[in-house]
Amino acid sequence: MSKQFDEIVERRGTNSMKWDMTKQRFGKEDLLPMWVADMDFRAPKEVLDALHATVEHGIFGYPAHSKTVDQAVQGWLKRRYSWSVEADSLIYTSGIVPTISYIIQAFTEPGEGVIIQTPVYYPFYDVVKKNNRELIKNPLSFDGDHYDIDFNQLESVITDNTKMLVLCHPHNPVGRVWKRDELEKLAAICEKHNLLVVSDEIHADLLFKGQKHIPFASISKDASERTFTCLAPSKTFNLAGIQTSYVVVENEELRRKLANHLANSFANSVNSFAEVATEAAYTHGEKWLEQLMDYVQDNYDFVRKYISLNMPKLRVMDSEGTYLLWLECSNLPLSALERKKWLVEEANVALNHGPIFGDEGKDFERINLACPRETLKQGLDQMKEAYDKRGF
Repeated sequence: MSKQFDEIVERRGTNSMKWDMTKQRFGKEDLLPMWVADMDFRAPKEVLDALHATVEHGIFGYPAHSKTVDQAVQGWLKRRYSWSVEADSLIYTSGIVPTISYIIQAFTEPGEGVIIQTPVYYPFYDVVKKNNRELIKNPLSFDGDHYDIDFNQLESVITDNTKMLVLCHPHNPVGRVWKRDELEKLAAICEKHNLLVVSDEIHADLLFKGQKHIPFASISKDASERTFTCLAPSKTFNLAGIQTSYVVVENEELRRKLANHLANSFANSVNSFAEVATEAAYTHGEKWLEQLMDYVQDNYDFVRKYISLNMPKLRVMDSEGTYLLWLECSNLPLSALERKKWLVEEANVALNHGPIFGDEGKDFERINLACPRETLKQGLDQMKEAYDKRGF
């Protein structure tokens, strides 16, 4: 376990959404934040060095896109996923959620249907609804222990008005890393019904041991022709505030149409810090990432054991990846609203409340594991104290 991830870095007073906005979001100031999906770890040294060099240069004029960034991205995709992507297939953007919104705007019309697979990352709801598209839910099937895609239900909700599916891969919050056979079934349905696919693969690098990420677009030639693959170094290397992402669009016609839409929206500018950070992370960050995921997996195992021993009415769901833990709470004698109030007012922790991910999340809470073990233990100790006081 790398000691670098044990360092406590003070984030209060840095305009951190996670640490400085608990009063605004939860109504209370003295909460231990374990919610927003960023990390309490410093980015890799090589990334910091590259950013420092940019700052030291001292001139922040209009930048041009660098082909060395393309090469870094291409190398990363090839090494990590055995996926060969042409540089021309890359479009750089300022974030995955804005990118999904732009894709919905460019390739669907108001009133047309977009499918999401719930419970799911809550901005997916907004990018559909706020663009005045019909939100179509394909809830994951859940047998009490394991989540799967419900392919039968998926086909039943597709109509002539359904134009797109937004895939969360790996899935946030349930932690599934979709396997080849699942992706092949999904690809066949999308081909059959001529659905465009937006595959959010921002968590692709954050896998537990024995897991392998397979880009949806790499499943088949047809999948590559209908898929927008949204990726970023931001989740992997804790660079969310730099707002760097990219989308792989191998279909030339779709790529040209998206690029035109971004240009018409004045959303196609290059950010020099984003480019510098992306290139440095993908060129030098692999060892750091492996150490990070060892630490996160140890944190996951620690939480699982701690909760089993000390709060047995709670249950940690099996996870295959991401640094987000899905906690099942149905055995607590509390409603979802009562549980949220208990966590905030008695345990003094800020978690992501399950219902924001959809109705299927009503019995769950999401915990961010990407923090030093000391911080994680403090949060669990506070929860245990509140749990014991209630006599659960």
